[in-house]
Amino acid sequence: MENVQALLFPQELPTILLRLFLAFLAGAIMGWERERFIKDVSRTRGAGFRTYSLVCFGSCLFGLASIYGFSSSGVNQDPGRVAAQVVTGMGFLGAGAIIKYNGSVKGLTTAAGMWVASAIGLMFSAGMYITAIVAAFFAYLTLDFHRLFPKLFHATKVSHFTEDHLEEEEVQSRRGKRVCYDDDHD
Repeated sequence: MENVQALLFPQELPTILLRLFLAFLAGAIMGWERERFIKDVSRTRGAGFRTYSLVCFGSCLFGLASIYGFSSSGVNQDPGRVAAQVVTGMGFLGAGAIIKYNGSVKGLTTAAGMWVASAIGLMFSAGMYITAIVAAFFAYLTLDFHRLFPKLFHATKVSHFTEDHLEEEEVQSRRGKRVCYDDDHD
């Protein structure tokens, strides 16, 4: 019975749960910012709260599995191998987020954000809390910088980018309300 209890509730469980929670929270905050951006610019759904939360949380899970999952099996551990595979997987997801349309490339910020979210998840899994929190703060700041300091960026009205895809009534309601920045309209 003690073996079952030790298996279900390992000594490291509080640490593991804290790392998972912090990774989820960091991804959720980044995804929340992307959801706000997507709602401001277009009706299409992109990577947002759910995607970023899952990417950051999932990367943390892979990292935790590489750290704790093989410790008792006598297998030679190398957590770096799992981290390398997470980066490869993020390349695949990021490529799916990038779209070339009418001579412009969209989705680069989303792809880069998911890549950073996976790195933050891996940092939490390694127990590098302060580094991961600071990285999450910088990631959020980077994603939301144009809203915090709008005068530093060249702005164009949203209607310039979205009129072709919206009903006339919606174009009129959005006209002049929000701005979309030339360097970030994915």
